[in-house]
Amino acid sequence: MITLFDIPSTLPANAWSLNTWRIRFTLNYKRIPYKTEWVEYPDIAAVLKKHGIGPTDENRDGTPYYSVPAILDVDDTTGEVKAALADSIPIAEYLEKVYPATPRVFPEDEEGLEEQKAFRVLREMVPIFTIMCKATLPVLNEASRDHFSKARAMDLYELYEVDKLEDVPYGEEEKRMLWRDLEVCFGKLEEKVAKTDGAGVWFKGDRITFADFVIGGVLIWMRTILGENSEEWARVSAWNGGRWGRFLEGLKDYETVI
Repeated sequence: MITLFDIPSTLPANAWSLNTWRIRFTLNYKRIPYKTEWVEYPDIAAVLKKHGIGPTDENRDGTPYYSVPAILDVDDTTGEVKAALADSIPIAEYLEKVYPATPRVFPEDEEGLEEQKAFRVLREMVPIFTIMCKATLPVLNEASRDHFSKARAMDLYELYEVDKLEDVPYGEEEKRMLWRDLEVCFGKLEEKVAKTDGAGVWFKGDRITFADFVIGGVLIWMRTILGENSEEWARVSAWNGGRWGRFLEGLKDYETVI
């Protein structure tokens, strides 16, 4: 049984994190049994250390940075820990290797290449982080809010030079400009997908790959936090001829939260 470590929220669906959704989509797509262990932000490092899951990066002060998604794969019979690792690409690669009878998410002919392209495009979507981090903060449990606020302010420090997310300017004019710029970013993503999707909706055409779970993670983050019936989500899902609404609808069979 695999344990997937994720961050909870106050929302009915609980799951919201775009990064963890990449692995949840993968597990559901491969039909690999798993369970979710919910961990508040301040507890992530301690919980992962307890299970022997290492850091994925360094903080700016040089201390280890622990993050989710992370998984613990334990043999049901012997109790042996088969894997304890974090970060979406290493986890997905592990699942490909250890569960070979399941559908592949990395094309054999171009392993990792298209996924790298998807990550590169998403990293350029700077406006989404201000919009979505501001919207995410209020729906987190109180135990995680201060940590999230300070961590995301640090991520955005070069843009805003503030120490807490609440202090990032977000008046009507800032919102208008950010949403305008975000639509441009989605247009660039549309160009990338249109070049590779052929006759299908997916990044590689008619075949789902991990790149689609990277994009899907962003879309389900937006739909979950903004609200499925919100004006904002209606706007996003209609962009580029309705591609993004259709895209996420195509992943609905893999949205189960266990």
